[in-house]
Amino acid sequence: MRKVKISSEAKLDLIGIEEYLLNKWNEKVADDFYQKLIDAIDILETANVNFEKYLDTDFRKFLLTKHNTIIYKVINDEITIVRILQNFQDPDENYKSLEK
Repeated sequence: MRKVKISSEAKLDLIGIEEYLLNKWNEKVADDFYQKLIDAIDILETANVNFEKYLDTDFRKFLLTKHNTIIYKVINDEITIVRILQNFQDPDENYKSLEK
């Protein structure tokens, strides 16, 4: 089993996503999102698989929903979720956000 950590940037992403879902939709939609996130973390922890590379970086990407993608890195047996991107935002800005 691999350990999964969530970076402070990804935690900020989650806060933004949650605020958006609660303001534009409702609590059920936010709960559904978090259940998908829990399921994704479970897959990352237990499955011996690395998903597709994110562009020309050392990061990997995991499509969480049609609107959100998890960007993560693997070092030994530890996975760090570095960002949870909103797919409808500017792809160049999403890419640049990983250079920080």
